[in-house]
Amino acid sequence: MKMPTLDVKTLWMIRKEIREVTRSRWLILGFIISPMFAWMFQGAFLSFIVYQTSEEPEMVYITLEDDGYWGRHLYESIAGNQSNLLINPLVNITLEEAQQKIADKTISVWVYIPAGFSQELNTTTESTMQIVVNTASFRATAAASRIDAHSREIINEVEIIREVTIYWYTIAPEANYGHQLAIFLVMLTSVLAPAPYISKSFAGEREAKTLEALLVVPMSRIKILGAKLVSGIALTAIYSVFTAVGILTYNLSIIMRVAGLAPELQQANIDLYTVNANTIPLIMFCQFLVLLCAIGIGVVISCLAKDRATAESVNSMIMLIPTFVIGILGFTGSILQYGGILGWIILAIPFSHAILFLNAVLAGTGTLIGLSINVGYMMGFTIVFLFIGAKLFEREAIIS
Repeated sequence: MKMPTLDVKTLWMIRKEIREVTRSRWLILGFIISPMFAWMFQGAFLSFIVYQTSEEPEMVYITLEDDGYWGRHLYESIAGNQSNLLINPLVNITLEEAQQKIADKTISVWVYIPAGFSQELNTTTESTMQIVVNTASFRATAAASRIDAHSREIINEVEIIREVTIYWYTIAPEANYGHQLAIFLVMLTSVLAPAPYISKSFAGEREAKTLEALLVVPMSRIKILGAKLVSGIALTAIYSVFTAVGILTYNLSIIMRVAGLAPELQQANIDLYTVNANTIPLIMFCQFLVLLCAIGIGVVISCLAKDRATAESVNSMIMLIPTFVIGILGFTGSILQYGGILGWIILAIPFSHAILFLNAVLAGTGTLIGLSINVGYMMGFTIVFLFIGAKLFEREAIIS
């Protein structure tokens, strides 16, 4: 196929298509609001949940191995202030039981006052205790923060200056929540977002009886299709920019939400819930590829559909499959665990490679070869579908 050149007519067509898509303020507004709303809603939702759960009691496990004054004093103070600390109940367990619960990830909050705690305070004025917390639970996180502040207040106030160091250990799902959220939201919104533009730009032309006039313009069909894709790329650029703004807004809401927690817990929450800002350019790049794949599929559907309503219905029905896959796998990235026919079917879906790409980038485990394969498959898929769309355009010209 001869590569199209960028001449005056092509530039005219590109300007025409961009004017067409920018004329619809609701379409532009949708491409701005959709990613922003998804991220801002999630940030507000997390803040609301944290506010609610921080006022609710939580079960706390405690192990006291120290038989000195300060260990008993701290234990009795925690036990005697359960209502103020919102602890219900306070459960005594052995070190072995706690270690087993930690291994099974069935523990919410565990406070460990080790042997020699009092002796270290009396001889060196410094000692250590441990708090293990499941940071995936907002109630557990809030309870652990209250115990942290209370313990420092009890130990650090005496005439002889004493200081307790509290080591935090977090028990949470292996994948970062913010990264899981990025994969899910970026994929879901990117797959569904192009549908209004595709149906309006292609099937809408046929429904409005303007397609025949467009096809008699002295331009190759590939140039007409290319001009429409350029306007689509302009929309995807808007969408990607506001996705980045949404992610940064979401990160800011998380940072503000944990500002009142203990310093160690602040960092643990930031690490767990935020999206690494350094990965945003790669997220935008992957989103761009997903949008192009969705547009490529939509072009073929729209060229075959008789009207805009049919194009939107068929597009939604076909996109239901990858959306279903994204819904299941987007929060885990566990695509490669499937084998056999199911594994091949999942890998055949281009959006699965986007999940693999994002998961590898966000987790920091990606290799150049692996990421290149994911990108190459998505680009190849898009080119094939756009080629089919160009052939369908040629068929339209013959019919006209």
